[in-house]
Amino acid sequence: MRFPRLLRSKAGHRSSRNGNPLPAIGPTLKRVQRESTLGRALWIALLVVLGGYVVADFVRPPFLAGSGSAAVRPAELTLWSAAGEASGETGAVVQGAAAALELNGHTSVVKTLEGGSSQAVAEFLADPPHGDGAPLLVVSSSTLANLARDRRDRLIPGAAEEAAKARELLRRSIPLGLIESDPLAIVVARDSGVESSAELLSELRESPWMRRFAIADDIWSRVQLAAMVNRAGVDGHIPFSVFQSGAETGEAIVNGAANTAVATRGALREDVQAGRLRELPWPFAGEAPRSWVVLVAAPGTAPARVAGLRRWIADLSRDPSWRRELRHSGRIPGDPGSVDPEQLLRGGTARADQLELLAQRVEQR
Repeated sequence: MRFPRLLRSKAGHRSSRNGNPLPAIGPTLKRVQRESTLGRALWIALLVVLGGYVVADFVRPPFLAGSGSAAVRPAELTLWSAAGEASGETGAVVQGAAAALELNGHTSVVKTLEGGSSQAVAEFLADPPHGDGAPLLVVSSSTLANLARDRRDRLIPGAAEEAAKARELLRRSIPLGLIESDPLAIVVARDSGVESSAELLSELRESPWMRRFAIADDIWSRVQLAAMVNRAGVDGHIPFSVFQSGAETGEAIVNGAANTAVATRGALREDVQAGRLRELPWPFAGEAPRSWVVLVAAPGTAPARVAGLRRWIADLSRDPSWRRELRHSGRIPGDPGSVDPEQLLRGGTARADQLELLAQRVEQR
């Protein structure tokens, strides 16, 4: 078979036998070479990019990633509260104290003990939790009121025995320092016709049903209301409603659900400052009762550890930022040396027993 003969034209192009020009081979080869060079360059660039991504991905988690793992300092302090107090005013104080301790260089966490106050106190002091730094128990005036109520409980099996055990262990515990205290306050609506505490007590004695009190839903608030009614010499039933927190008692007056509230000053401070409520002076001689929060260590804690913890809490009590925060919310910082936390704890237990007996008599008459 004969193949067509290719003829070269003067222009340097190849032509077919019928005269039609064919593409030149030289430029085609050059173009192919350029494309091959470009392709290799692109492949090299791609490999460089992929390699850089792999390296960056390898070093990214600890430094560049949006999420990842990081080293966490172990806690030096763990503040344990009974479940019933973790969400109220006491809980807010404890959370603030933990944050302030953190700023002072002591890593702190807040945790909750299961069960009621008696169970929580007894189990913590008998066998403190381990593994989370120095475990400290939060004890408040409400804690003691709950123990006093449980001690006389005859309906729940074992409640009185648990309370007695908790009280004995608490007697042997090591108080470390007072965190804060908060005086009780009596408030009425801004436009209330009651202008003074004396006028309030007079109205209570003459027409006790005319006053509906709002109190927080805790034992301490109930016994304080009972003590106030008894001290005022009221002969009759005074209606009251309970609310989730002291702050909600103020809202109850604003909304018309009550006309008088008995709660801590810090809980009512916002409504009083805003002019929605008026605070009446404490109607009896002496200072108003105070709620308080103390931190304690379990019996048997090493003396060196106790000394260190007391220094940390004293430093917290003197911290200007912490003191400013407490005073802004109507609370009083626990000044080191001015209040003996051990005496406060022991005296508070006896006082809680007296108030519980009084409250039972007032509620039953």
